[in-house]
Amino acid sequence: MVVLTAILTANEGKGDKIEKLFQDLVPKVLKDPGTVNYAVHRNANDPNKFFVYECYESQDALKYHGSTEHFKGFGQATRGMFAGRAELTFYNKIA
Repeated sequence: MVVLTAILTANEGKGDKIEKLFQDLVPKVLKDPGTVNYAVHRNANDPNKFFVYECYESQDALKYHGSTEHFKGFGQATRGMFAGRAELTFYNKIA
């Protein structure tokens, strides 16, 4: 099991558009083979911050996710909307 968290910060004024793009993306990702969970959250105190919790059956499933047209399309649609790169953290499930 591969668990990944991502913290992303939207540029000022882009949060609502990013939220809509995530709402379109999530159902597609959840249908990808090997995806166990893919949940996006918006910070209650800072609407420009997003937290993404991802869980995959394997490293291959994560790799597949990154290769999908819907994930690439999300990247293209949000180009220039985020302040810097995502803060990614990987975890191994232990219990």
